[in-house]
Amino acid sequence: MPPLRTHTKSRNGCDQCRARRVKCDEKGPPCSNCTTRELKCTYLKVAARRTTTHITPPSSTSDVPRSLDGHGSPVAAVPSPAVPTTPASTSAQTNSFGINNLELMHRFATETYKSLCISDSEIQIWQITVPTLAFKHDYLMNGILALASMHIATTYEPAEVALMYYEAGLQYYNRSLTPFRNTIDSITPHNCDAVFAHSIVMIAIGIASPQLTGMKDECASTTENIVILFELLQGVKKILQVSKPWIKLELFSQGAFWKNTPAELDPDTEAALTHLSDLNDQVMVGVYSEQHRINKNVIAHLRHCYAKFARSADPAPAFAWLAAVEKGFVDSLRCRQPFSLLILMYWGVLLRELDGLRWWARDAGRALVSELSDA
Repeated sequence: MPPLRTHTKSRNGCDQCRARRVKCDEKGPPCSNCTTRELKCTYLKVAARRTTTHITPPSSTSDVPRSLDGHGSPVAAVPSPAVPTTPASTSAQTNSFGINNLELMHRFATETYKSLCISDSEIQIWQITVPTLAFKHDYLMNGILALASMHIATTYEPAEVALMYYEAGLQYYNRSLTPFRNTIDSITPHNCDAVFAHSIVMIAIGIASPQLTGMKDECASTTENIVILFELLQGVKKILQVSKPWIKLELFSQGAFWKNTPAELDPDTEAALTHLSDLNDQVMVGVYSEQHRINKNVIAHLRHCYAKFARSADPAPAFAWLAAVEKGFVDSLRCRQPFSLLILMYWGVLLRELDGLRWWARDAGRALVSELSDA
């Protein structure tokens, strides 16, 4: 029997070599690889790993990043972690990319949370209350870590490191889906706030993800991502309607969004939406009478959201419309019915107004409108 080879794999390599999965000479900083590639050489993950040796980083197939589009979509089947994490281990644990969760939580609590706020009254909710809830609900913890990781990916150089954060974000998002669905099936006064918060986080992730796939030289369908969001939110909407008296988080005016009378629209927007409504009356007739009714309600909601946005340029109108549409409209989008896609394009124009206001909306509206125009 030949002698066993000694193990020569780098165990204390720098963060950059670990991200690229190449052997590090461990002589840094800087190591020879980083010197050659002119990269900033750090050993942050090595230090974190040494302080958390009692924790086993996830390495199961459930942690393999998946795209959010229809090809290999996490919506189909996403295994949950084999062992539920405790609040203490969730915050200290590293993922399979070697990124420390504390780094991601710090980003969420100092920067990322701001992109979800629609008013100053929500600052404490998103910065303190929601992270506190996340320690009790793994799917919410994975959701905010996913959003924070994707946020870092939009600002990080070099590209290899940005890609690592993006894929880690997908990993966390995938990990959140199965326990989130299970929770929806058993909503209680104790978990309804976490469900509500996670549904908002999911929307931001779903909008941001297609624009980040360019880091992998991949092309993701923005339309498919929006349809997936619609489908996920249909279940959430029904549950939240039932559990509304239980919800304590004062987000999106606690349902008052649809009750308040919005401002008037500018002439161009009013004319465009009126034209869309007239087209629905002309095209969706006869055997399409039920779809005409559905479209009429969807367009009315869209008009309301445009007027709300004219009064206050924040994410609430774009988010609220996604959650308000009927299942019949979602089904028509899934079947790629042309008129339903046209209505979605009008929403894409509204989403485009958030470009420059929220990092997760950057180029998303333009990409959606362009994609639907070419369909």
